[in-house]
Amino acid sequence: MADGDPGRVALGYPASLTVAGAGIAVAVHVLAETGLPAWLALVLMAGGFALWTLLEYLLHRFVLHGLEPFRAWHEHHHRLPDEPIRIPLAFSVPLALVLLVAPALLLRNVAFGASLSVGLLAGELVQELVHDRLHRGRSGGWLGVRRAHHGFHHVQDAQRAFGTLSGFWDRLLGTAPPRIRG
Repeated sequence: MADGDPGRVALGYPASLTVAGAGIAVAVHVLAETGLPAWLALVLMAGGFALWTLLEYLLHRFVLHGLEPFRAWHEHHHRLPDEPIRIPLAFSVPLALVLLVAPALLLRNVAFGASLSVGLLAGELVQELVHDRLHRGRSGGWLGVRRAHHGFHHVQDAQRAFGTLSGFWDRLLGTAPPRIRG
């Protein structure tokens, strides 16, 4: 059990990365069978990664801060941000499955869907890695800016600064913190 909640099974970091990693492996395997031109697959992967930043913002704002039991689990992270980050299986496995299957169903094209899935799952994987890094040690440059943004969310106003990889959606959707320095 994890994070003080006896009813919650969670994967510990970095073990939680295996869920997204396995999804990427499946999507790449499917993609390899489709014969999609590499340039088009790469464009769709980049689009999937960019789409992940919006999805991450929406999940953080509306699910992790508004929907039980995810809200209670996420509140634990806010109370104890220096504890190792643990991703509940009840969150990570269904999320990875949706990111793996939904694009192909929505686009009605397996090759396009698999490419988009690789980008989405890579975004989720990178977001987990960056989020962990934001809570561990000092960072400069881009990570320093992201750390200041995320720190504002944790310390000053949990109803602002939801984006981990990007502040774009916070600015666009009116939840950006005041100008902060990294």
